Amino acid sequence: MKKYLIILLAFFAFSCSEQKKGRGIDFEKVKSSLGLSADQLEKFDAINAEFDADRAAKIEALKASGKMSKAKYIKIVKPSYVAQEQKVKPILTATQFEVYHEYVKRYMPFQSDYSDELKQEVITELSLDEQQAKMYNAVNEAFVKAYRDAHDYYHGNGEAAAEYWQQFDNNRKEALQKVFTKEQYAQYLELIKKENYRGKNEKG
Repeated sequence: MKKYLIILLAFFAFSCSEQKKGRGIDFEKVKSSLGLSADQLEKFDAINAEFDADRAAKIEALKASGKMSKAKYIKIVKPSYVAQEQKVKPILTATQFEVYHEYVKRYMPFQSDYSDELKQEVITELSLDEQQAKMYNAVNEAFVKAYRDAHDYYHGNGEAAAEYWQQFDNNRKEALQKVFTKEQYAQYLELIKKENYRGKNEKG
């Protein structure tokens, strides 16, 4: 199996030195899509302000410690956005929250691929056995690494980002055809239609 994983990972070989810089979620841009009432808007803004201030304080403390890194940054912002989402949920209707949730998933920092939720759904819905699940996860990890490592080549160019994302995704699909049965692969193609391509949100 190790040899086979190496073959799969070879699909995504690419080198690059620059780390992607994290960007936060701009919740102002989703408000108009939610159709908030005056009461909802007041609560929504208050929650956003609370979590924005908390994240900013934690990030500044991390910078001051001299131990700033992408991994540590992610450990601050991702759990924070998840907690923020849960606090916002009770003030929204089910329809509003669905729009909000999709927005958060789409613009989560360092999230350039399909969501973890969708990837888990693939494992469950395709009834992947243990070996298939390990190989599926390995291929996805290789895809994400290859796309992020190519950052130098599409930095600041949305069109180039889309081209690289598509190139690596095609490689991923080739690899997954060797992991899945024909029926599983067809089901996989249907499941990934549930989320928009994330790489188009890359701004470099």
